Amino acid sequence: MLPRHLKQCSLFIFVFLLGLRTAVACSCGPSGTVLDSYNWADVVVTVSVASVEKAEPEKTAPPGQMSNGENYVDGVKSTTMRVEEVFKGTLKVGAEMVFGQGGGADCIWTFNEKNVGMKFLFYLKRFEDSSVWVAGTCGRSSQVDDAGDDLLYLRNLTKVKDKTRISGTLQFRHDAGESVSGRKVRIVGAKRTYELKTDDNGVYEIYDLPPGHYFVEPEVPKGWKVSKFWLGYSPSIDRNAKEGSLTKIPILLEAKKHAGLDIIFDIENVVRGHVYDPLGQPMKDVCLHLIPSDGTKGPYLGDCTDEDGAFQMDEIPPGSYVLIVNDDGKITSTEPFGAFYYPKVTKREEATVFNIGLGDIVENLEIYPPIAKETVTIEGVMLYSDGKPVVDEFVEFKSVKKQPDRVDDDSEDENDARVKTDGKGRFSIKVLKGSRGSLAGSMYTYVGKFENCPKLDRLIQQSKSQMTDITTAPVEIQATTNLFGVELKFGFPWCKKAK
Repeated sequence: MLPRHLKQCSLFIFVFLLGLRTAVACSCGPSGTVLDSYNWADVVVTVSVASVEKAEPEKTAPPGQMSNGENYVDGVKSTTMRVEEVFKGTLKVGAEMVFGQGGGADCIWTFNEKNVGMKFLFYLKRFEDSSVWVAGTCGRSSQVDDAGDDLLYLRNLTKVKDKTRISGTLQFRHDAGESVSGRKVRIVGAKRTYELKTDDNGVYEIYDLPPGHYFVEPEVPKGWKVSKFWLGYSPSIDRNAKEGSLTKIPILLEAKKHAGLDIIFDIENVVRGHVYDPLGQPMKDVCLHLIPSDGTKGPYLGDCTDEDGAFQMDEIPPGSYVLIVNDDGKITSTEPFGAFYYPKVTKREEATVFNIGLGDIVENLEIYPPIAKETVTIEGVMLYSDGKPVVDEFVEFKSVKKQPDRVDDDSEDENDARVKTDGKGRFSIKVLKGSRGSLAGSMYTYVGKFENCPKLDRLIQQSKSQMTDITTAPVEIQATTNLFGVELKFGFPWCKKAK
């Protein structure tokens, strides 16, 4: 599990189609260093959860759901905690603090009865007119077990105050029995290199270095790689550095400040290959999964093929796997075959077993599915009314539903298919042979998306919404043979996108 201090709160509003009800969802981005968080907070304490105040059953949010503003997540109205350590503020050890319950997606911590006895480190703001504390889920507040970097500094505050500090935590994102203790980290400066080792919590730190540019060079264990994604959460990455890599990470240390860099190791292994039809042509949107060879449930490891028929699965926990193609068995235009295992068998026990370990590479797999239904190809171009191409928008084939009671059903049919146009407005779509339906292009748009586009604006206004899908006139299709030169056209000219 990643520590919460890799996150910082930002809000996004999602409107759910349940009447007019709206919900606020919390997402977190980069946070500051330990010193940044300490300076920001009015109160910095460790606490233990003493008890929770339960709400009435009718005031409890449904299991797994957030509050609607009138009920409580996990049926908890508030949580009482007891102060264990005080690093900032006027609270006393042993004092009780009452914390309000978050809504489940509003950047405020939620608690339940299972948290009783657990310990937390909180960076808090004091609200003068409230006796209830609010703990944010973003920033560096976390369980004490995940706060090793913070506590090394906070518990030594009187000795290291005003000194520069470079620190961070090394972690493995997958449990493969690796220890975080004793890992080597080099801090490379302009004039000197410093050799560090992580403590039992995977934390490295060094004080009193001169301000300037540095490189952090972790010793990467065999079969692992530094995750590029999580480096983006560092508050101290030197984004103006002229050089750097995943094993030589540039950071900036300012005078009397801290620089923080957490490093997450991902498993480095891969299974990749291509899927082809009987004529050797690449098949797009064919989905494959690695599953444990013994039939037990494992982690989700899957990919769908791209335009070249290529697939790739990486960061695979060590184990024995088989490769299944089209695991739900549903025959569609992109997967005109039932479920099968690599190389081309229907029983898991007969499939090729891949024993995947750290650092293993399985590549150049070529898969030829046992085609059960023929497909035909429809090719054409989608244009604006002035003849300019419509780029990167959807073209969709919708089949005529076979059952009378499904005439008004908008659900997908196995004969349905959808693709995007290329840079010249061209499309190529495969549909199951014998299908009957209509082909049309669509564009999701809204008022203000384009500059000076009156015809389009009128179409949007006619939809009685600020956002809508605009479609071309449909072309009726009887998919008995390949069809080329189909033209789909919008009823408005090309317009420049607004900035």
